[in-house]
Amino acid sequence: MTEKSKVYYGSVIAGQPERFANPSEKLDKILENLDLSTIEKRDKVAIKMHLGFNDGYQTIPVFFVRRIAKAIKEQGGFPFVTDNPTAVYNAAARGYTSETCGCPLIPIAGVKDGYTTQKEIGYKGVDDLDAAGVLLDADVLVNLSHTKGHGTCGYGGAFKNLALGGYSGPSRWRKIHGVEQFDTYFDKDKMTKEHILKLREACPLDAPNWNDQTETPSLAFYACDQCHGAEKKPCEEADSGLTGWTIKEENFYSFQELMAHATKTILDSFKEDKMFHINVMMDITPFCDCMGMGMPQVIPDVGIAGSRDIVAVEYASLDLIAGAGLIEGVVKQIPKSYMRINPDLETDLHPFQILHGPFKNPYKVAEYGESMGLGSRDYDLVEILSPEETAKMDSSGHTYEGGPSFF
Repeated sequence: MTEKSKVYYGSVIAGQPERFANPSEKLDKILENLDLSTIEKRDKVAIKMHLGFNDGYQTIPVFFVRRIAKAIKEQGGFPFVTDNPTAVYNAAARGYTSETCGCPLIPIAGVKDGYTTQKEIGYKGVDDLDAAGVLLDADVLVNLSHTKGHGTCGYGGAFKNLALGGYSGPSRWRKIHGVEQFDTYFDKDKMTKEHILKLREACPLDAPNWNDQTETPSLAFYACDQCHGAEKKPCEEADSGLTGWTIKEENFYSFQELMAHATKTILDSFKEDKMFHINVMMDITPFCDCMGMGMPQVIPDVGIAGSRDIVAVEYASLDLIAGAGLIEGVVKQIPKSYMRINPDLETDLHPFQILHGPFKNPYKVAEYGESMGLGSRDYDLVEILSPEETAKMDSSGHTYEGGPSFF
């Protein structure tokens, strides 16, 4: 039998209100277990993360980023934080600077988002994608992801951080987003503007669309919640069989499969012992950090998970999030004008499917990644400094600030 992939996990729950049980100490121990010794002196180490956008402040705290940069420098590596140019340019507004992070912040595809390498993909009409040159220049990858919901696929974590964040804007927005349209879900020859607008009127989310510039009909898969599994969907009923309009799961899954292809392309650029994946499961919001605004926290803080195996860390994170469940007191306050949530909060679906619909299965991208040889869903969860362990640790050395101090 092959050995299971190790996923090291530190919970936000502490056995005592002591510094030695803090998530920061757990992160340090996770990094130790991941064995950063494969980072060689003068290696350029890309810390790929999402730095947020505009007023979106619920990203990974710079406090953790600085500790990771420090651990890399202790190995003799040269860390740098990287993300899309806009996020880098206004990162200071959300607290990320070279001083606070402890390393430079560099745009992932150059100052004009044009420093890229074309990579062949060959998936459902997407022949190629422009991979970010600065990311590919790095010797080591630290895939530092903030887990949260996402409108198109239900969830954004380690795969999405590379699949979308590892490419230039045009590839991200014009190729990856939009692949859902490749598989036919209605007869375009029979569709008219008047008819698609009839379907749009029937949809409570206005998801059926007509583009006046291109004169094409489509479904906004990001907005569609599949009426949370209802057998009769208003848009399908409004079609009355004229065009065969159908909400199909394969359209939704194509986005996740393309993300797996895109992720593999990035990972293939690094040596196996030069990749580390860390998921921060805190301040978990219903939508992506690129929304650029504050959002309600819909799942309790869980903790931090790290692994050398991207598939394992995604499965473990999603399993931990499923165990935590939705914060019902928050979710029940969210109005339908913000997002429609499955009214049956006890249904046997993952929390992200309860938020975004059953066809937005958060495990699919990791499932596709596993089929491509990127890792295994069969993991061992190794808890670091568990509440049980820290409850038994000696707290006699606890000190409080007795007066002004620099440290």
